Amino acid sequence: ALVVQDENQFYGVLTTSDLVTNPKVMIIDCLSIKALVDYEQSISEVLSEMNISNNDVLPVCKEGKFIGLVFKNELYKYLSDYNLELETIIEDRTQELKETLKTKDLMFSIIAHDLRSPFNTIMGFTKLLKNNLRTYKIEKSERFINEMNTQAKRTLNLLENLLNWAKNQSGKIAFNPSFCNIGRISDEVIEQLKSEAQMKNITVKCFYSENVIANADKNMVEVILRNLISNAIKFTKNNGFVEVYSMVIDEFIEITVSDTGIGVEDKDKIFAIDDTKIKLGTANEKGSGLGLVICKDFVKKHHGEIWIENKKDKGSLFKFTLPNYFNKEEYAK
Repeated sequence: ALVVQDENQFYGVLTTSDLVTNPKVMIIDCLSIKALVDYEQSISEVLSEMNISNNDVLPVCKEGKFIGLVFKNELYKYLSDYNLELETIIEDRTQELKETLKTKDLMFSIIAHDLRSPFNTIMGFTKLLKNNLRTYKIEKSERFINEMNTQAKRTLNLLENLLNWAKNQSGKIAFNPSFCNIGRISDEVIEQLKSEAQMKNITVKCFYSENVIANADKNMVEVILRNLISNAIKFTKNNGFVEVYSMVIDEFIEITVSDTGIGVEDKDKIFAIDDTKIKLGTANEKGSGLGLVICKDFVKKHHGEIWIENKKDKGSLFKFTLPNYFNKEEYAK
């Protein structure tokens, strides 16, 4: 189609069918009447006018002034592309809904079983101590108290993971990246988990240099390291080793949690919510699998990556990256 106009006047649109039906000498005489359609009209209205007038192209106006052409085949292509886009969106939303429902079911399972189970253990030990405290030997009482303490710590860690996950899903969790000394945070987390490691006689060490400073949210980094180190202790046998080390790689800091544990069989599902991946630790420690999911979400918030590698001899390497901190003046302070 061609637009027929001069500097001040739009005359119409010339198509091949016009030339066939109106073989005139002058172009202006070949034009057939094609009503201007307003640019705000809907696609269905314009297609209806095209069908009624038997035209495949119509001129478009804005406030009565010609601004361009619209073609029937382009409108159909647009509708086809739009429908495909809608189908893709629906498929994505359906998958998201399935994941949400799956997550909800797992949450109920954790609340119904993993939270109740340690409380039942604690209540059982407290009942035994209440009824037999005067007759039990001090060593037996200490063993019961230590077990209750362990169960309480695991339950608290699970509750913290549940709360962190819920806040993150609702978008209510605070995210305040700033000057973050990875070495010091690693030392603090290791100190918090010292009793867990001592119960299995596992040695936990941290290696770092003072210049390993990340631009990260300190609370989130603590949660990530606590989950990864606790997970390493859980799947490492007695007398094993867990090591944490970090290094600067260009604009990022790579942090590694290494263990001499049993390794990971299915690395593809390890950071996803999947109740089939949950397994007991080397001392039959229970877990929910939620900690690693939170680790992935928190690392993603920092635009970093998290992955796992199995070591050649035995054990695993859990690695993640955080953005490097470049403010030298504040670092010097």
